Amino acid sequence: MLVAVMAAATALPQLYWMIFGKPVRTPFIMYSCVDDLFMIQRTGETMVREDTRGNQYTREEYEEKLPMLYMRQLMLSGTMMDTIRGIAIDAREVNNARSTFRYKPSDRYTPDPGLYPLFEAESGRANLEMPEDYFRITWRMEFTDAKTNKVDEEKSRLFSAALYHKGFQFPAVKIAGIPTTRKSCDEGYLVVDAAHQLFHVKMVRGKPYVRNVELPEGLRFEHIACVDFRDRLYYAYLIDKGGETWILTQDDYMLVKLPVGSFNPASEDMRIYGDFFNYNVIFNGDGFVRAVALDKDFNKIDEYGETWKIRMELPEGKAFTWLFPGTLKLESPNSNFLKFRVEVNPVARWIWLSLALAALHFLLLSRGKGYTLRKNLTGHLADLAIIVVSGIFGFLAVNIFPNRFFD
Repeated sequence: MLVAVMAAATALPQLYWMIFGKPVRTPFIMYSCVDDLFMIQRTGETMVREDTRGNQYTREEYEEKLPMLYMRQLMLSGTMMDTIRGIAIDAREVNNARSTFRYKPSDRYTPDPGLYPLFEAESGRANLEMPEDYFRITWRMEFTDAKTNKVDEEKSRLFSAALYHKGFQFPAVKIAGIPTTRKSCDEGYLVVDAAHQLFHVKMVRGKPYVRNVELPEGLRFEHIACVDFRDRLYYAYLIDKGGETWILTQDDYMLVKLPVGSFNPASEDMRIYGDFFNYNVIFNGDGFVRAVALDKDFNKIDEYGETWKIRMELPEGKAFTWLFPGTLKLESPNSNFLKFRVEVNPVARWIWLSLALAALHFLLLSRGKGYTLRKNLTGHLADLAIIVVSGIFGFLAVNIFPNRFFD
């Protein structure tokens, strides 16, 4: 019966939303460097393109308002501006300044590989090559050969000593990098030690390079995402425990907090689009979207947001609270881990259906042939309790696996 309740709590809500759920189409918002306001594109039965003043545009007009985003199309159609804000536009410079970054909660809640490749930062080769060993940082920085599974003691001692002399406290609690050859160059890893200090670690001509990054007092990072952009302005985006977003500038190791406000990294997305003039920082969450425009010096220019009813506030959501006590899930869009997740409905309207189903079950029992209340009384009371507590899930389980109350 427990398995039946769990199966019903998993399958029935999923089937319900598959039939009655409506997808939420979040508007796409970008800041126009031409008109200095936000442009909004909405998808639905018809495509609507407008600005925050309510002016609507054709597709071509909309693209002309966002020349940094649609430069290729504008150049193809011959409508690309020669100058914007008095600055001559060079296609190569525009491409070098372009960057895209996306954070999802599942980026934070994901399995840790445990072993990482450390590339040679100055190999003299045109392309990066995978190393033959991998490292981990526990009580020391340890390199293990991938083929023989043997520890490279000399290399391990060399890098461990370099970390120790820079004040690193073992073990590492977070290691962030880009462990692939599909990047323009290697800048190693950003590592947080047991004392929540931040270090930059890489290998230069076979030797360790370690740099301690000074942090403001009490600053703790929840997530670090290293980036590989053409402009080489910063190493990574960093999200602290308060949901604020920082960047670590390249070479001078300055931490800059982006003036975009905080967000909830456990349940909300963040996207950052950089171009020749601006950074567009967009937050998406349950029932809202918020966009912040920054200039190239990371100063706030403008902000725009929209809200809408969340799924549980819509008619199909309210009906869901009458039918089901909640949902049992194995997967979550906010995590890459598989585990049981119980989501109880915030409004207990379902209790009335549970009581009605319990009464119906009692009525069915009382009309059974050869029924006596004393026969298997404990089992019948347990069945009724299961129905009251778990609603329609328990009602199905009790009737799939009934007590033997007939003569």
